[in-house]
Order: sequence, then C-alpha cells, then structure tokens
Amino acid sequence: MQLTERQKLEALAARFYQGLEWKPEAGHLYTTSRADLEVYEVVEVSGGVVRTRYTEGGNPEVSEWPEAEFLTVGFGPQRVWVPPHVLS
Repeated sequence: MQLTERQKLEALAARFYQGLEWKPEAGHLYTTSRADLEVYEVVEVSGGVVRTRYTEGGNPEVSEWPEAEFLTVGFGPQRVWVPPHVLS
C-alpha cells in the first residue's frame, strides 16, 4: 500500500499543524516525514514492544521497537500516524 500525495499531506497536516496525538494500537497505519509515500502497519503492541511491518511487497517480516521509545527516540519522532479519515 502507498499513500497518495494528498493523503500524505493530510497525515502530515494532522500531526504537525493540527497537533493530533497518537497512541499506537494494532491495525494503525503510519508513514514517515520523509518525501515518500510508504506506509507501515502496527501489528501488535504488547509487553512493552511495538511490532510493525512494511505494507508493500508482501514481506511478512515484523520489526520490534521498545514501546516507550517508539515515538520519542531516534527515528521515533519522524513517525506520522495516518488517521482513518485520511484514507476515506
């Protein structure tokens, strides 16, 4: 799955202009603040770990991130939630 350019702009606006806060949950989609249209999915949040996967190419590989750092440390602040209304 990829976002359209409009969807990417709407997700970025929700985060950076409207100040929408995000608490990651299973099923949530997110992108990054990079100049691309890539989408990632939160597969599971449990035991202090956030598990995610890249949504393109059918790659079943799951990455794990410490929940406490998922949005705050390293690459974390670059993650941008794609709220459901952006996709409709």
